[in-house]
Amino acid sequence: MSINADDETSKLLRYGASENEKSLGTRNNVPPHKGYGARHTLAVLAFLGCFNTYAMRFNLSVAMVAMTNHTDIRSDSNLTTGSECSSMNQTKKAVNQAPEFDWDEATQGFILSSFFYGYVVTQIPGGWLAGRFGGKQLFGLSVLIPGILTLLTPLVTKLGPAALIVTRVLEGLAGGLTFPALASMLGQWVPEMERTIIPMFIFAGCSLGNTVCLPIVGYLSTSESMGGWPSGFYIFGGLACVWYLFWQFLVHNTPAQHPTISKAERDYIQSTTGATTAVKTSSKDYIVPWRAILTSSAVWAVVVLNFTASWGYFVTLTSLPTYMNKIQKYDIAQDGLFVALPDLVNLILGLITSWISDYLRQKGYLSTVAVRKLTTLIGLSAAAVVLPFITLAGCNHVVVVVLIVAGNGMLGVSWTGLGSNIYDIGHNYAGTLSGISNFFGNIPGIIAPYAVGLITNNQETMARWEIVFYISINICIYLDLSRFSYLAKDQNSLGTGFPKKRHTIPKLRSNNYNLTVLNLH
Repeated sequence: MSINADDETSKLLRYGASENEKSLGTRNNVPPHKGYGARHTLAVLAFLGCFNTYAMRFNLSVAMVAMTNHTDIRSDSNLTTGSECSSMNQTKKAVNQAPEFDWDEATQGFILSSFFYGYVVTQIPGGWLAGRFGGKQLFGLSVLIPGILTLLTPLVTKLGPAALIVTRVLEGLAGGLTFPALASMLGQWVPEMERTIIPMFIFAGCSLGNTVCLPIVGYLSTSESMGGWPSGFYIFGGLACVWYLFWQFLVHNTPAQHPTISKAERDYIQSTTGATTAVKTSSKDYIVPWRAILTSSAVWAVVVLNFTASWGYFVTLTSLPTYMNKIQKYDIAQDGLFVALPDLVNLILGLITSWISDYLRQKGYLSTVAVRKLTTLIGLSAAAVVLPFITLAGCNHVVVVVLIVAGNGMLGVSWTGLGSNIYDIGHNYAGTLSGISNFFGNIPGIIAPYAVGLITNNQETMARWEIVFYISINICIYLDLSRFSYLAKDQNSLGTGFPKKRHTIPKLRSNNYNLTVLNLH
């Protein structure tokens, strides 16, 4: 007996999405749940979790300047720098910190990138584990474990760079679970018409974490009375441990598992997400359609654009403090403040854009596809255009800061489209898709700091930093052009449910509800 391929595909998808399809047929009859609900508690705590995650992840970028550059900290208003930029004529306090670390730029770059060696390893396994067991415990541990290790960092650092590198790798291994676990939960919790504003609000915690953390660490690093650079690790590590207690008691994997959620809110969420069951705990009930995922141009579009955006983001977060201190001659306290400004603008623009995006979709002015295209194109293009002008600005301190803030801030616009696409196409597989995307998207976190360290090793000059910026420009242009030429030529979506048989693999298909990933050309 012959089997029609299209009929078989439809059957396979129905195996996993029958409950969802049933709810989709009546979702317009389910009124939106208004007011504060369980999903908002999840959003607030996830926001704070992301805040802690990024505060711990990048505080070393500013602290590193204080840990390794005491001669610059003790400079006075008469300091001159030869052919490079003049100082900001700020009198800098002497800070008698111990120990002082004599690490060259290459070693510093390797230390800064070591977090991401562990981070990329657990991305894809994290997505699978979150899909099978739920994201609550994984996300909680992804904040708690780095919190404990952050508390230990000042002690570990005294043992030498190797011990610090191992600690950062371990932080990365735990941190790699963060976004796959969170994506899996949001795929279950976020209604269709809130898939821009709620994820963007949560991920705004990342930007706010940097905005708050970096100036504080910069100030603490120059304050002997506050304990110097180690105090930043104690503060943010401790906050992560406190946060974990609230997460454990107030958050649940799915609406079906939440003991106090209202029926109205549960029905509203389930009407558009299909999250009608508890998390599956048997490998027979949760099968990832790997072939469908890995052969999807939609998925690879997200991967390429994530890599592109992440390169510029990680150059800014990990290497910019050194650039502002060594080239533009900002002191450490100013360093942390100005490095935090891009994330503040990123946060503001991202929240504004996410609100506008959902408004346009809810009113029917633009489709989800069009909104995703527009925001991603505007954000990435603007960020790429700004980069060459940073080098042209030379030693004009104000212009350099404005350009860096504008360029990195525009990434917040792109993330509203790029980040939300995971939930548009993934649903119950959002954790796995997030893991794949973040695996490739965080490779720049490994390469960029180490590459910057090699380029500027013992040669902290404007010419060397121009090389850094032009490499970033070429990466953005080349990958964006490559993506325009062949990626995401169809409009596909993954099925939303759990296959019933181990041998079945849902294929990608188009439908009227599950909208497509980016298609910018």
